[in-house]
Amino acid sequence: MQTIKKNLCFLVAVLFVTLATAQSEYYTSIDGVKGGATLKDALYNLIRVHERISYGSGSASTWGAFYSTDRDPVTNRVYDMYSPEVRYFGDKGAAISDMNIEHSVAKSWWGGGKNDAYCDLHHLNPSDADANSRKGNYPLAELESVSWDNGVTFVGKATINGSSVNAFEPCDEYKGDFARTYMYMFTCYQNLTYEYTWMNYENSTYPTFKPWAVELLLKWHKQDPVSTKEVARNNAVYSIQGNRNPYVDYPQLADYVWGDSVNYVFSLSGEVSGGAGDNTDSKVYIMESFSSSLGEFTVVNAAGTHEWTNKYGCAYISAYESDTYTNYAAESWLVSPSMDLTDAEGAKLSFEYVTKYNETGMVAQRNQLLISDNYTGDIATATWEVIDFSIVQNNTDWAFTQTGDIALPSKYMGKDNVTIAFKYTSTTTKAGTWEVKNLVVSAAEAAGGDDNTGDDNTDEGGDGDDTGNVGTGGNGGNYPFKEFTLVTSASTLTAGDSIIIAYTDIVMGAQSGKYRASIAGAVIESNKITSYPEGTQIALLEEGTKEGTFAINVDGLYLSAASNSSNNVSSVEALSDDASWLIEISADGSAVLTAQGAYTRNILQYNTASPRFSCYKGTQKSVNIYAKSPVSTTGVEDIVTDEATVVDVYNMQGVCVRSAVRAASALDNLPRGFYIISGEKVYKK
Repeated sequence: MQTIKKNLCFLVAVLFVTLATAQSEYYTSIDGVKGGATLKDALYNLIRVHERISYGSGSASTWGAFYSTDRDPVTNRVYDMYSPEVRYFGDKGAAISDMNIEHSVAKSWWGGGKNDAYCDLHHLNPSDADANSRKGNYPLAELESVSWDNGVTFVGKATINGSSVNAFEPCDEYKGDFARTYMYMFTCYQNLTYEYTWMNYENSTYPTFKPWAVELLLKWHKQDPVSTKEVARNNAVYSIQGNRNPYVDYPQLADYVWGDSVNYVFSLSGEVSGGAGDNTDSKVYIMESFSSSLGEFTVVNAAGTHEWTNKYGCAYISAYESDTYTNYAAESWLVSPSMDLTDAEGAKLSFEYVTKYNETGMVAQRNQLLISDNYTGDIATATWEVIDFSIVQNNTDWAFTQTGDIALPSKYMGKDNVTIAFKYTSTTTKAGTWEVKNLVVSAAEAAGGDDNTGDDNTDEGGDGDDTGNVGTGGNGGNYPFKEFTLVTSASTLTAGDSIIIAYTDIVMGAQSGKYRASIAGAVIESNKITSYPEGTQIALLEEGTKEGTFAINVDGLYLSAASNSSNNVSSVEALSDDASWLIEISADGSAVLTAQGAYTRNILQYNTASPRFSCYKGTQKSVNIYAKSPVSTTGVEDIVTDEATVVDVYNMQGVCVRSAVRAASALDNLPRGFYIISGEKVYKK
């Protein structure tokens, strides 16, 4: 690919002299902070508070700011990082013809909300309109093929985690600029719920970026160092917004947050030390995201056939089968690799989790964190101690809870065979769900201990199903389809389809009292939803209790008519006639969803007067259904003719979940969902 050579007039020594004076005062709060998640949190708290300017034209708005941040003061030329076109500023605050205000981190990635991120100058730039349109909201990547370019912006295909996707690659001159901008954005706005997940994890404050994205951004950051233009722009934005991009001021921060220095304390003076501010070193024993596999953790089943698996980008277990509405008794352990804590002092662990559907008052008994110093492969003969982490049950949505630092009991310090385990149990009366991700075990090292390299247990995989679990994690969103197509005939719908229920650009959201919320902002092009806002509920169609009807499964619960007189819609655990819907669709896409139980007068519609989706008796507004269907909805027989054929089964993250099994039984004991067998996508009911 053609590159543009960067004329670097920048010396690191000069930068540090500048920082040693005025700027160093700005960064006082991060001096002496340990790297990794702790340092990223400290940076977040430092830079997140800033002035918000108006978006658009006007001297006090975005275009007025660009006059200071993106203008050559000598020639009046516009600095455009997306195009070689030469354009010039007019009056301060006036928009420039054929140029857009471009979000380098696309606003659709967090649902398009006009929040502080929407107006943040650190990632807003004047952009050639055509180039802006061509790159869309594609992720950054190194392209394998180019379909369009203008010498500065390159658009084409890249392979990300085994999937070929549309992507955007800047010219060499600006690769570092974009990398540092992304580092800033995903630090300053680590609190946002990101629905676009090719580059970033959903609901993850650390590491936020997926492993492949960390590798790419660190590479570009180092290949294209900070330029005088970036320094000037950072200063200009600071004068307007009152906050800085720390990865421009202190380029080494990138390695302290994501690179090879995460186990060291960051110092403004450049002195290197480890631990938590004293002379001890810090070591990470386990760092496992569970994003694409269970890593080095081992699954041990003590009862039942349901076990821990990798699903939804986390470690997942549930012994409830929604297709048969059956709770199963199970006891499954997720056991860590052994840790040598001989030289450890004050070990701690942290992770994120979700628990749902447990019996009242039993969440702590059904979902336990344990520790042992004599486990050798048999859980029954080892001695286990429960570690209390004040577990809470999430009864409203699938938002992850962060544990914070959990201290390991001091008696395990100095031991050379320490193991932790997540123990799940269920009964035939109630089987809950437990999801775990982003586990870190670390400790200070006593004097004379190991070096600072730590165990190399970092996740090298990354998701392959990165557009799944959009919004609040609807059950239908667990495979890589971004576009949903308007359904114009009910005959095309089938069990296994993922659907979005909408009215114009308003999509159905979460349950709210006696109705379901309305969320505006879906992007509809050529009868396809190409982007949908945060909170969009992606439902999975299942067979209803009556022939020819469908159940609408959202987050493991079914939409159900609730009353013949009060227009209620509810979410219920058990499938019934009330939760079975006859779906009729006109050629223009108008859909009529009629409940089939005791409340057949009620139809799922949209109320424009009080914006909401509910079951109305009267004449409200008809809804539309947008769907994405699986390639196969019946199973392995669609892709093999010889039942004795031996196949491997992969999940949608590209992880082999069953190896060398007969095709006839390839999906046995696997949870419902999508799998890849012999290169074909199949759906297990």
